[in-house]
Amino acid sequence: MILFKADYKKYSVPQLERLRFKEEDFYRRYNHCVLLQTCNRVEVYFDPHVENLEDLKEDFKDFELIEGDRAIIHLLRLAGGLESMIVGEDQILGQIKKSYHSAKKYGKTTKYLDTVFLKSIHIGQRVRSETRINKGRVSIASAAIELLEKTVGLKNKNILVIGAGEIGTLVAKVLIEKNIRAIFVANRTYKRAERLAEKLGGMAVHFDKLKEALNFCDVIICATASPHKILDKEILKDVKGEKIIVDIANPRDVDDNVKELPNIKLYTIDHLTLVSQENLERRKMEIPAVERIIEEEFTILQKKLEKLNLEYLIRDYRGYIEGIRTRELEKALKKIKHGKDPEEVLVKFSQVFANRLLHDFIDVIYSDHIDREVLKKMIAQLKKKSRENH
Repeated sequence: MILFKADYKKYSVPQLERLRFKEEDFYRRYNHCVLLQTCNRVEVYFDPHVENLEDLKEDFKDFELIEGDRAIIHLLRLAGGLESMIVGEDQILGQIKKSYHSAKKYGKTTKYLDTVFLKSIHIGQRVRSETRINKGRVSIASAAIELLEKTVGLKNKNILVIGAGEIGTLVAKVLIEKNIRAIFVANRTYKRAERLAEKLGGMAVHFDKLKEALNFCDVIICATASPHKILDKEILKDVKGEKIIVDIANPRDVDDNVKELPNIKLYTIDHLTLVSQENLERRKMEIPAVERIIEEEFTILQKKLEKLNLEYLIRDYRGYIEGIRTRELEKALKKIKHGKDPEEVLVKFSQVFANRLLHDFIDVIYSDHIDREVLKKMIAQLKKKSRENH
């Protein structure tokens, strides 16, 4: 396989942004390929039998070029969660599926690419069912939810998310999958809070109504980009009932003085980083098990690809012979039309056809380093086959 790769390991975010394609334009221009684009990577996989490789190398000169088994193994490792920024993350498998189906929809895949991509998807599924590579939250947003589930539980809780930016959105999306009673979103820009709340089936809160929301909710998650503190002891001193506050903002949204209030339990990003790191270490321990699955499946895949490569070889050889036959047949038919003896023309046609094949065969033997013993065995087998057919 041929892979043109750009990812977070060697490319900055601005560089990756410049290398991105509009999917429709990409597939209008290129054939026999799959385009995979995520926030951390831009990768283009081509069937190894493409005929315009030198042109492709020029088109993708800003990418890293990987060929052969290394390209295939990269995709298998990617599907298994080993090449992601966060080891074992699940999202990449869905992105591989989506990218493959898009290429299929545009009619751009081949039997070879189908075989490799379906195998990668199978490996991704097997890895996640047979190992714990994706277990335990490792992003700060996910770690916050895991911590809450372990400490107080989320079932039938009212949750307030303060901040409708990127981190607040990630937290809210994870929360909505839980069995909570209600979710509220507060943001200084009310429109942003409203948009996020609408997506989540929750309610938006005006910032000047924050005190009422604090009283009503059991758990408060702070995730703003504010340079100043959002909550402190003064704001929270009259809040009724036990409250769990998780501050995942950077810089911090919650003043440490809230710890002085007996009804407030505060978790900070320091707690979450510890949870995240512990989970990440557990995931890393699963890497050898994932690599064993990939090695096992790659051996199976190689056998399928060997058979496919043989089919491609036979197709190319048939095309080569057909090209000679067509050219010489046209010449022979012209001679017959111009009154030449058909029998004489046919004899000449067969001689020229055979000589052309032999001439090209001899050229290849002398120009390439072909194993003579293998060649002798192959010719002996062909002679035997010829006798059997006659």
